[in-house]
Amino acid sequence: MNRHLVLVPGFGGFDALGTLRYYEGVTSVLERDESLVLHYFPNLPMASVSTRAQQLLAFLDERWRRREIRKGDELHLVGHSTGGLDIRQLLLRYRELEEAPNKGPEAAALQVLGHLRSVQFLSVPQRGTNLAAKANQPVLRALVYRPLLRLLYESTRGLRERGTATSSRFIRRVLLRNRRLESANWIDAFLDTLDGCYSLEGPYQGALARAAYFDLLRWLLHMASDTSAISDLSPLPPSDAPPSPAHVDDPERERQFLEQHGIRYASIITVARPKAGQWFDVFNRLYAMTAHAPVPRLGHAQAVQRLMEPTSARMLTPADNDGVVNTVAQVWPDADSCYVVEADHGDVIGHFQSDTVERPGSKFRRYDLLNSSSGFDQPAFEALWLRISAFIEGRAYHDVGRTPRRAG
Repeated sequence: MNRHLVLVPGFGGFDALGTLRYYEGVTSVLERDESLVLHYFPNLPMASVSTRAQQLLAFLDERWRRREIRKGDELHLVGHSTGGLDIRQLLLRYRELEEAPNKGPEAAALQVLGHLRSVQFLSVPQRGTNLAAKANQPVLRALVYRPLLRLLYESTRGLRERGTATSSRFIRRVLLRNRRLESANWIDAFLDTLDGCYSLEGPYQGALARAAYFDLLRWLLHMASDTSAISDLSPLPPSDAPPSPAHVDDPERERQFLEQHGIRYASIITVARPKAGQWFDVFNRLYAMTAHAPVPRLGHAQAVQRLMEPTSARMLTPADNDGVVNTVAQVWPDADSCYVVEADHGDVIGHFQSDTVERPGSKFRRYDLLNSSSGFDQPAFEALWLRISAFIEGRAYHDVGRTPRRAG
């Protein structure tokens, strides 16, 4: 019997893009469990949650049809950020299929549901995020997001592989003259991805670079073609927005479905603090926008138990956030099922520090994408994912690290 873990990426989601992995360093922690089979779901970047969940359903069904998931195996899902909403929408779809008198061609997908044993949510905007409420403006989407993304796509397509790589070196020389941007790891990730689109190091490296270029081109085209996820993440969606679990206020019915099928569930929620004395900083600006005048629907002040300290709790306010999502909006279905960790939105997926040297034999790098002052580090990262692994095994988060009691 194998346990299959599918990791679902969030907004802008991908498995790997250029030198950047979405879930960085997770494999090296979880590979200690030889019975655990890892699957990294290649999500659609900014499509609606409904569309992304439909793709996830097809992905899981294909794993079953190919006998990658066999009879007797277990299936476990972990979703980060919007990826958690994709999982909730997937479960809603399973429920619809079960209740439908005429299930149609998707009926076979219900076989996968019988193998599902747990779902875990990581930094998920269960009721949206204040940041999306500010960004979800029709004028911004029509005159800024789509034209800018289309420009990036057309420019990358026009420059081809060599021109794209050359442009990264030019941009790096121009931008890095500004000392304020020297520690901006998200810029390094962007430029390294462009730079990796062309190589003269040999046939194999050239083929990898060419594949990286077309991966980037496809990702940009998806981004420019569908930005529906912004509406899905807003706690105040327009009337014509597609359906999203973030707009559903009936956690009890979802909980009943999970318990009816023997599916365990838990949420790990994240909170960080802004840097002192640094106004011009990406994390500080994102934190301030997310904290400013939070929409009441996001949630109310409440205490949540700490993940790493079983005997203590942290009081959360609607303004608290991880740089992207208000922490109270991550609480689902209730506070008793949630555990809080001090980390920013990117820390928990492995992007809490930057690699200072290249890794031998690997093109991938780790970046501190948000560069917050959370204090999250490698020991905290390993402790977090070992708890996620323990939950898959059927144990509680707080059982990890405890000394077993002696009999008698």
